[in-house]
Amino acid sequence: MTVYEKIRFIRQLNKMTQTEFGDSMGLSKATISNFETGRAPIPAYVVTMLRLIYNIDPDWLFDDTQEDFEKRYFVPEKGNTNSLLLAYSEKFSRLDDSYRKIVMKLTDELLEHQEGKSVTTDPDEKKNSSDNI
Repeated sequence: MTVYEKIRFIRQLNKMTQTEFGDSMGLSKATISNFETGRAPIPAYVVTMLRLIYNIDPDWLFDDTQEDFEKRYFVPEKGNTNSLLLAYSEKFSRLDDSYRKIVMKLTDELLEHQEGKSVTTDPDEKKNSSDNI
């Protein structure tokens, strides 16, 4: 089973349409369709979302010879568990789709801020902050 077939399998296992599955990760129906048909590669950030939201093991996902569906779940190695990440993952999976989108947007903004990029989209705010330099 290919990674593309596994994407479809994960979606169907969760009894979701392509639209619902895409919405759960902030992606469009067309993007999910392109993943499932192999027209688009699966980006790393989508693999991370699959792991966080659906607890999918990335090694299982990309191993075309691995069809044992019981091994699809991500299980951190003992002693290597990041409890904060696991707690976040569990809580994130319980959020409604609309709240997941908000968390994803906030996370993007935090990453931009961390990387030193300006987060604001208000031109007046940018002007005022540059006046204070």
